[in-house]
Amino acid sequence: GAGLDPCAAFRTTVTIPPGATVEIVLLLGEAENETKARSLLHTYDNIGTINKSLDTARAFWHDMLGGVQIETPSPALDIMVNGWLAYQNLACQVWGRSAYYQSGGAFGFRDQLQDSAALLYLDPSLTRSQILLHAAHQFVEGDVMHWWHPPTSKGIRTRFSDDLLWLPHITAFYIASTGDRSVLEASAPFVTGPQLVGDEDEQFMTPTDSGTSASVYEHCCRAIDRSLTAGVHGIPLMGSGDWNDGMNRVGREGKGESVWLGFFLYSILCDFIPIAESRGDTDRAQKYLEFKIKLGDALNAAGWDGGWYRRAYYDDGTPLGAASGDECRIDAIAQAWSVISGAAPADRAEMALDAMEEHLVSESEKLIRLLTPAFDKTPHDPGYIKGYLPGVRENGGQYTHGVLWGVRALAEMGRTERATKLLEMLSPISHGRTPEEVDVYRVEPYVIAADVYGVAPHVGRGGWTWYTGSAGWMYRVALESLLGLTMVEGDHLELRPCVPESWPGYSVRMRLADKRTRYEIVLTRAASGVGETQVHVDGADVSDAVSDGAARIALVKDGGVHLVEIALANDLVPRYAPASTAP
Repeated sequence: GAGLDPCAAFRTTVTIPPGATVEIVLLLGEAENETKARSLLHTYDNIGTINKSLDTARAFWHDMLGGVQIETPSPALDIMVNGWLAYQNLACQVWGRSAYYQSGGAFGFRDQLQDSAALLYLDPSLTRSQILLHAAHQFVEGDVMHWWHPPTSKGIRTRFSDDLLWLPHITAFYIASTGDRSVLEASAPFVTGPQLVGDEDEQFMTPTDSGTSASVYEHCCRAIDRSLTAGVHGIPLMGSGDWNDGMNRVGREGKGESVWLGFFLYSILCDFIPIAESRGDTDRAQKYLEFKIKLGDALNAAGWDGGWYRRAYYDDGTPLGAASGDECRIDAIAQAWSVISGAAPADRAEMALDAMEEHLVSESEKLIRLLTPAFDKTPHDPGYIKGYLPGVRENGGQYTHGVLWGVRALAEMGRTERATKLLEMLSPISHGRTPEEVDVYRVEPYVIAADVYGVAPHVGRGGWTWYTGSAGWMYRVALESLLGLTMVEGDHLELRPCVPESWPGYSVRMRLADKRTRYEIVLTRAASGVGETQVHVDGADVSDAVSDGAARIALVKDGGVHLVEIALANDLVPRYAPASTAP
């Protein structure tokens, strides 16, 4: 190929007599030198050893992926959640960091942190280790390596505005879920390297140890402190792109603002203010509170377009994601995070989701577009996203990672029927049930595709499978947003289901972090006329565990198996609660 990538080809001749059976094993591996390679070959020189090794691998994955198992009326969700999503996330995203569409191997700062959040339900130590790893790739100034390659950590320093914020976001999620506040005290070094100057957007470098270290708490706060920026509209500066890398020229001159980033930062401030207060860091807590209030006002003033939230502002002040525009009039992630963050007042949250459904959801094509209309002839230069054909990947196609946030928002607003239907629609299984669907989709039906094309003649065709953060997010949306299951402080299980009326119930089997204790949750519909949810744990009535619209069950880590039975009434309510009011 053009990159002169090395490859190997194998050929052998096998003669199989009529009626005979021949078992053939192909062994691929690597070793540091020829001696070790030959030793490995000798180890696996008989079929018995090979089969035993394969059984060991299968047992490992069965145990790892068995941490959470669900049974719902939706097989398309069950099959994905009970193995494939977690396997794709851990094996490909976190460990392999490589696949057919992108054979890279790098750690992506925002990528692996998001992936690790989904691992919390299987093994929270994996999430913790990723937090520490990424904290150690933060510069003294607070920004971070966008991606890097081990073992030298060669990678790029950029002006992306969201990367650094995923550290406090995932750290707060980890603490809220596990109760492990010791992670805040863990020490991690800072790195140093040449700073970006002038109009330099990025620089490939090998960072060096700065010689200074700090607690993870300080790493998180340094990321937040660096992000407390505001343009002329009071909205955070976009830099050379935010989560949507392709919008890398919207704010390149240092004046463009990101509405989505504002919602994301708002959410993080909501999480970190109480963390700072609990540590006696009152100055920071007050600073964050004051900024959050101003940010909420700005998002609902300059961020609101009248029917939905705008996506950003260009350097020259032109709004992006506005009804007045010709292209990218609406973007999914701004609407989604207006709800997820709680920054949108209830009436605007409803309007934003209505607009998202009207303009971006296409059930006839079985996809949800990230934005519409696609960039094509706009006089403004949003960045390399415009280099994609209209309707392909981020540029008006389905970019699954982002639109899953839209489904999460629908669920957390209580739109049970729509959230369930759209999550099932996003499942690859829903694209491979018939020969006709297979002919359209054309990629694996058992792993999530990063994108689905939205332009003729390729509408509905999948692309960039395996190596996508969509796997971890679909796993979390299914468990947390749809089934309503979250861990609280490591010692409670909270249930706030958002399932359609057509579902008679569901069950979840969970293994706790101690690896010994298991809980089986069985949820059914309460009898007609029953107004309060009933909860029983191992036969004992604990219905007083229902408060504030959720059932919160105390967990006992004793190595046993416990049964939680819930008769669901209408007193369990959606998670969304507006944190501000419109001006």
